Amino acid sequence: MKRTLLILILAALVVACGPSKEERIDQIEDLEDSIFESAMVADEDAADQLTQLYTDFADKYPADSLSPQYLLKAAEIQSNVLHTDRSIALFDRIINDYPDFEHVPICYFLKGIAYESNSQFDEAKAAYQTFVDKYPDHYMAEQTRLMIPKVGMSPEEMLDQILANANDTIIAQ
Repeated sequence: MKRTLLILILAALVVACGPSKEERIDQIEDLEDSIFESAMVADEDAADQLTQLYTDFADKYPADSLSPQYLLKAAEIQSNVLHTDRSIALFDRIINDYPDFEHVPICYFLKGIAYESNSQFDEAKAAYQTFVDKYPDHYMAEQTRLMIPKVGMSPEEMLDQILANANDTIIAQ
């Protein structure tokens, strides 16, 4: 009886602990391989499943160097399937929980893109401006600074502005 009880307790502990870190990484890599065989993530269910694996890993192993990388992948996947709120929440999580992560600057930029794709232009401008203010020497800062006034413009409005500036330049010469 005691032996049966001990075996049940050990089995419960193994089940409660869930898969090991290595098993979680293997699960993630297997699903990545199956999803990324094509150029784009098209299957929302698979994207959500992979996002869940990434976030579960980061929840279980927050100090692991893979955690912010997985969260960034999750945010990008959610952006690709147009789950803007989810992607922004993941970018914010990276920014707040991993401020020294090398890709935090890009998180601000991608957050701006996500807002812009959801027609949240004021939020997009704010995200881009934060990127430029915090990382003025980043290789994308100058281009981003030039983008900010154009956020929310239609292609026709941008063309009109470019042509107006070209005319001003020609006249000034």
